[in-house]
Amino acid sequence: MFDLDKIVTEVQNTEIVVKDKTLEELHNECFVDLDAEVKPLDVLVYVGIDGQGKKAPAITRGEISCIYAPSKAKKSFNKSLVEAAFIGGNTTNYSNLIVGNRKTEGYVISIDTEQGEFYAANAFRRVERMVGNRYNKFVPFQMRKQSVKDRLRFLNYLVRESKYAGNIDIITIDGLADLVTNTNDIETSAELAEMLLQWSALGLHICFILHKNPNSQKARGHIGSVTTIKCETMISMDRLVDEDGEGEKNTVKISCSHSRGRDFEDFYLTVDEDGLPFTHSFLEENTSNPNKQKTKEFKEEKQQIKPVSLSDAFGEDNVPF
Repeated sequence: MFDLDKIVTEVQNTEIVVKDKTLEELHNECFVDLDAEVKPLDVLVYVGIDGQGKKAPAITRGEISCIYAPSKAKKSFNKSLVEAAFIGGNTTNYSNLIVGNRKTEGYVISIDTEQGEFYAANAFRRVERMVGNRYNKFVPFQMRKQSVKDRLRFLNYLVRESKYAGNIDIITIDGLADLVTNTNDIETSAELAEMLLQWSALGLHICFILHKNPNSQKARGHIGSVTTIKCETMISMDRLVDEDGEGEKNTVKISCSHSRGRDFEDFYLTVDEDGLPFTHSFLEENTSNPNKQKTKEFKEEKQQIKPVSLSDAFGEDNVPF
């Protein structure tokens, strides 16, 4: 087992001595004044609609959340949609169920530990394609080839000492299991969960991806058990399977398995012909994205227009050269 406290206090191989807080300091930090005004939730992203027909505040500042699903269940597509929704732009053309509430110009940092350079780059560019332009504070990192130790050191550096520190709104991590060497080591998993809470307490939200156990609704390993109980929201995704056991390739169901706020009703995510995700409330709406239909019709109409040649315009004998 690695020493997480040692790792996260290393910067460029230099040991930093972390001074323990005094009991008085702990008292002052932890005491809750019941007469003080309670700050309202700073909602960053709404996910789904609750039982009263209202948007459900699923991702808020200072908390952590989890997207978890079996393999090949479009987890990364959902993560991209959360990132794009928060940034804004044209993302409402892809979802009115995952909706951003950006009030600041903070950074959105996307960490990919699972995919190689080609696939990670495509996933990052997917966000830009949905937004419709480049958001200069969307900062992606591909870290598959880095060691567990370096991934942790780098994340700690990002939130505490980098040029982004103090101005980060959301960090997404795909996937969290790559921040430990053994997903079934309960002590290491508990240490990582504590670190996630400390990072989010700096005024940002951390949304991470985990895999589900096969044939189960539980997140895989001790890392899944320990981290998910700390989550503000657990967003579950499942492949759709018919009576013959055949799976739907492009559409998955999204459910709320846990929320400290308001649960949201089930809805669906489909990947369209352009490789971009869109959401819909009813399964039968999975054939195409209705919000993109006008654009699609315009493209088709444009393709049917026959180019006018010079001979058509001037006549066979009057072409000017």
